[in-house]
Amino acid sequence: MKPYYQDDACTIWHGDCREIMPGLERVDLVLTDPPYGIGKAEWDGEYPDWVERTSLTIAPRACVMPGLWALPQCVAAFGTAYRSILCGFNANGMTFGPVGFSNWIPAVVAGDIPHRSQDAVRFVVGRDPKPDHPSPKPEPFIRWLVERLSDAGETILDPFMGSGTTLRAAKDLGRKAIGIEIEERYCEIAAKRCAQEVMAL
Repeated sequence: MKPYYQDDACTIWHGDCREIMPGLERVDLVLTDPPYGIGKAEWDGEYPDWVERTSLTIAPRACVMPGLWALPQCVAAFGTAYRSILCGFNANGMTFGPVGFSNWIPAVVAGDIPHRSQDAVRFVVGRDPKPDHPSPKPEPFIRWLVERLSDAGETILDPFMGSGTTLRAAKDLGRKAIGIEIEERYCEIAAKRCAQEVMAL
């Protein structure tokens, strides 16, 4: 199978991550934002309850953003590998959660922890144009997670790549990244973002 896109830092695979992941070499971190199972978009039919155990078969550490709805399920699925919840506080935006409006994004961490630091970060969105995707993750938060959970030169896998925010952040921060996406239109958006030169931080 040929990658949809590839450069020195990023590789994009178009297809079902359940079929592609077993054929990949081990990576250093799985960092992903899977469907929440709340019907937010056409691809959001159910939460993939296999993502936690599969992530730790391909990487020593994983960070999954399950949304507020699947947060208990995600923590339970990691079992004894669960370590912590990191938090992104969106200072100028909010989303609707199970008990009302919320400004925070939980990121469940499991496996090895390379760095110890603050467990929350405040960020602001809206200054840069958003990619054409119904649920893009805020790039400032993803950059913070990449720096917090990996070292320069390491490889990050995002099996639910979407518009490629994780790959873009990884490339800008001197990491390598692999993305898998089942929707070709999002592969194209991610490829265009990855093809840009490394952005100044």
